[in-house]
Amino acid sequence: MLTGTAGLLRLLGGGDSRGTAVVVDLAEVPYAENPLFRQSIVRLLDNFAAQFQPEVVDVGRFTQIFLFEDTNAHPFISKLRAVAAEFADQHMGAPRFSIHHLPNDAGRLTALLKRVAPAAVEEAPPTLSAAEQQQLAGVHKLAVYEQVLAGADVSALVRESPVWRRGQNGRWALEFAEVTVALDHLERAVGTPLRRDPWLLQQITPVLDRRVIRHFQHEPSRLATPHSLNLQWRSVLGPVFLEFVRDLTYDQRRNLVVEISAIDADLTADGLADAVDTLRLWDCRVAIDHLSLRHSESGYLPLPALDYLKLDIGGLPLDADGAAPPLPHWMVEFGADRIVAIHPRSNEALRACLGLGLLLVEQREKPVP
Repeated sequence: MLTGTAGLLRLLGGGDSRGTAVVVDLAEVPYAENPLFRQSIVRLLDNFAAQFQPEVVDVGRFTQIFLFEDTNAHPFISKLRAVAAEFADQHMGAPRFSIHHLPNDAGRLTALLKRVAPAAVEEAPPTLSAAEQQQLAGVHKLAVYEQVLAGADVSALVRESPVWRRGQNGRWALEFAEVTVALDHLERAVGTPLRRDPWLLQQITPVLDRRVIRHFQHEPSRLATPHSLNLQWRSVLGPVFLEFVRDLTYDQRRNLVVEISAIDADLTADGLADAVDTLRLWDCRVAIDHLSLRHSESGYLPLPALDYLKLDIGGLPLDADGAAPPLPHWMVEFGADRIVAIHPRSNEALRACLGLGLLLVEQREKPVP
C-alpha cells in the first residue's frame, strides 16, 4: 500500500513501478472550487473505481491518481471517456485525465507529481458543522439525480397536460399540450424527495431543462401540433436551446410555446427581457407560468410580447354565489381570453373561471360542454 504522494514518488524513483496510472483532474468541473461539491464528486469517482480495485492517491485539491498494478485499466478508462463525453454533451467542463504506462512513463508522472506536490500537503480532515453536513447531503442528492438523469430515458418520464379553449358554441378544443417531467415518477426512480427540497429542485431544474429539450430534438413530430415546455430563462439563453431551435422549421417554431415561471427565484427584469427577445427572434410563443390573483401589478412582465399568462387557481376563494375574486386590472387589459386557468379542482371552480372571462383551462380531461 502507498502512503500518499510521497509513497508514490518513492515507488517511481526506485524503479519498482508497474502497471498503469490514470491521473484524473477535476479542476475544470463546474463548482469544483466548492469543497462540498468536490467531495461529492470525489466520492462518486472512488465508488465508481472500486470495482476495478486500483490504488488511489489524492494529490492536492483537484487531482487523484488511480494506480492499476495487476488489473486491466481499460474498463476504467472507457468509463472515464463516457463520463467526459456526457459532460461535453451538457456543455460543461469535464474531468480531464491522462494515462501513464509504468515504468516507461515514470519520469513523466514524477514530473507531474512534483509540479502539484506543494498543493498536496496532507491536512487533517475538516470538521463540518451541522449546516455544512446538511448542505453536503443535498449535494449528494444532486449527484444521485444527475447520475440517474444522465442515463435515463426521459421519454418514459414526460407527461402531457392539455390546455383547452372554450369556443363561442360552448365546445372545448385543444389549444396546446404542456410537456413536463413527471417529478413524482422521477422521485420514485431515484428514491430521494425532490419537490420538498427547494435548493435541490433549483439545482436540478437546469438539468431537467436540457433533457426535455433533447427529448424534443429526438421526437420532432411533437411540434407538428402546438406544445409547450417549461424552461428557466437561463436555459432559453443557453447553447442547448439555441442548438435545438435553430434546426426547427418555421411552423415547428410557431408550434413551440415556452413557459417561464414567474416564481423563479433567479428571475430578473433583464434576464426575462433577454429570454423573451430570444424566443421572439426565433418565432416561438411565450407564456408566463405560476401567476396568481395576488399579483395585483404586472411588475416587469413584458406584456406586449407575451402570448399567454397561466393563472394558478388552486384554493381559489369563492363567495356564497360561487363567484371568484375579480381579475387584477392589468390581467383584464392583457386579455382574459389569453389567460390559462391551471387545474380547476371542481366544476364550481371551472364555472368561476368562466365567470371571470377565462376561456383557457389546463386539465387532463376535456371539460364537459
